Amino acid sequence: MKKSWGIAAILLGAAQAVSAEELTVRTGEHDGYTRLVVQIPPDTGWILAQTKNGARLNVALDDVTFETGSVFRRLTQNRLSALSQKKPGDALELQFGCDCVASSFLYKDTMIVVDIAPAASLPPLSEDIPRPLLPKSAVQKNPLETVQKTEVVALPLLNLNARQFENQLSTKLLQGADRSIVDLNITPAGPRSTGFQNAPLLPSNLGANINVTSILDELNDLLGPDLIELERQPSCITNAEIGFDTWSDLRPFSKQVASARAALFHEFDRVDRARALGLARLYAYHGFGVEALAMLDLATPDESERHMIATIAQILDERSVDEPNPFQGQQRCDSDAAFWSVLSEGVLAKDAQLRSIERAFSRLPDHLRKQLGPRLSEIMVEGGQLEAARRVLRSVDRVENASSADTSIAKAAIAEAEGDGQETELRLKEAIEAEDAGSEAPLSLARLIEKRWSERGAVSPKELGLAAAFEIEYRESKMHPTLQRAHAVALSLSNDFDQAMDTALQIPDGQDHEGAVNRVVQILVERSDDITFLRHTIGLSSNISKVLTTETAVSVAERLVELGFASRAFALANRPQDTSFRSKRARVRAHSSILQGRPHQALLELEGDVSQDALALKTRALQDIGDFVQAGQLLGDANDHDEANRLFWLAGQSDAITKELEAKYGTINDLTQTLTSSPERHPGEPLADAEGLLQDSADTRENISTLLETLKD
Repeated sequence: MKKSWGIAAILLGAAQAVSAEELTVRTGEHDGYTRLVVQIPPDTGWILAQTKNGARLNVALDDVTFETGSVFRRLTQNRLSALSQKKPGDALELQFGCDCVASSFLYKDTMIVVDIAPAASLPPLSEDIPRPLLPKSAVQKNPLETVQKTEVVALPLLNLNARQFENQLSTKLLQGADRSIVDLNITPAGPRSTGFQNAPLLPSNLGANINVTSILDELNDLLGPDLIELERQPSCITNAEIGFDTWSDLRPFSKQVASARAALFHEFDRVDRARALGLARLYAYHGFGVEALAMLDLATPDESERHMIATIAQILDERSVDEPNPFQGQQRCDSDAAFWSVLSEGVLAKDAQLRSIERAFSRLPDHLRKQLGPRLSEIMVEGGQLEAARRVLRSVDRVENASSADTSIAKAAIAEAEGDGQETELRLKEAIEAEDAGSEAPLSLARLIEKRWSERGAVSPKELGLAAAFEIEYRESKMHPTLQRAHAVALSLSNDFDQAMDTALQIPDGQDHEGAVNRVVQILVERSDDITFLRHTIGLSSNISKVLTTETAVSVAERLVELGFASRAFALANRPQDTSFRSKRARVRAHSSILQGRPHQALLELEGDVSQDALALKTRALQDIGDFVQAGQLLGDANDHDEANRLFWLAGQSDAITKELEAKYGTINDLTQTLTSSPERHPGEPLADAEGLLQDSADTRENISTLLETLKD
């Protein structure tokens, strides 16, 4: 027994000596910088030196080897582009992928922390770095204290004090985490490796000497704020795990399917589940999603691989992806998983690796590039990556003999994002007229009509007839409400408002119904004659009025109030639940109040509004009240002196009139004052007095004539 304990202790000590010379490099991405952590034995010398576009880390250990196999698993930025060590004992060479510098410090005497960041955004070097929380050995009375001293000394493992044992146990736990025995960043459940290579031979009753607790007992603390922060991101699925290129061989598809189906069943109709899984892969590789899903029902219950194949099959058939999505959050990865992730999520992530996505797309077979390229391009357009979308479509063009409807629609989306209306219209027409256009043709026509409406253009008789035909043809499909809306909008752009309103009102309640009614009514406001406008808007039911957006309701109310329909306009503009177009709605209500003889209400509605339209309405309300002086002051403040002088003249406030050149009521005021003034008399000089009266009479006639002419202007 003593002999076996001695051998175990020697082997364990040798293993620890070897591991002390192998330093594992851990990494994590942070906001603005990339962090590397190297665990070293206590009191080990080290130095970090800057080099051109990188840095060099030297550790004072003989034959030291840096383990960097898991470094890039958690990295999503390109701050650290490469790590290398020429031979054991040499320095660790860091190569940067950006104009960055490295800073470093020693934490708790056992961890070298290296931060890589642009010079302006380096993290501060302080003692406030969170303390790493590690499982600690339970304090227990040593059961071997009764053993003789000579026997205890012979066991190197038990010759360690508590501090040394704790440090070595902590080192082992960190190494276990880096070797994927335990992951500080929680990964999905699944089979994992649980053993060391060259593990030491330990005695069966080692529990009598040390106390072992599960790392899961401390997992919540390990992921808490006391640990140096590492981002929680799902592990990247590698190309080898997906193996999409191996799902088919070079034989024709028909021969592969025939061979696989022939070997699918054994005697007594027993299903070969492994071959069923291979057949599901084959169907998915060639774009048959429904068939692949059917085969998965017969395949072996390997959940991880089943989910992966099922997700790809659902992507190919444009179905909603079932949860859990194995490609969720994989757009940051440097593998084919990024491509399937963007298609499964339908939205381009901010950290998406475009190079990985495009590289995976370019390796697809031609038929899948044709099928998936337009969809990928539209996702990139929505994500603002127009150049990447063009590259995808150029790849599709290289394998297509003629542009398909899907490709034309994707090109139209790029042109629309660039604001090229002419190119957008051309591509949409191509999609409508394409030979392979199925449901894409009516949808392209709907987009074309929507574009015409946004530009306030017109539709041709051919397009109008095609919209009517598509509405009838697809009346039993899910697209029918969308095509009804397109038909109604096309009718309104052709000034056929009666039929346009009838068609819009027939659409079932929902987004298409609301969109059609608002678009038709807006064109009605802008283009119809007064009789047609009033016929369709005066009798709007309350249900339809609720469907109108605030913008549409305000435009209808503005035209109604101009035509004198004050109460109806006030009702449309009085939408207290809305917060948009407040000023416009207030002006419509004020105008309606003035027409209804409520000028004080109008002034309350216009309180705080300093626009020109509001000024005109305030002046009108003040005149209705009879306050010409205040109305004139408002106009004077707005530099409309001529109209202000008119109001001052009507109020008899001649002193307030502004004397300016070419001011009409300034001249009228001067003439009025001259005419109302008494003539100069000469009582002691009869002849001079008579001559003065004659001259005053002539001047009066001339001033009256000038006054009348001025008032006519």
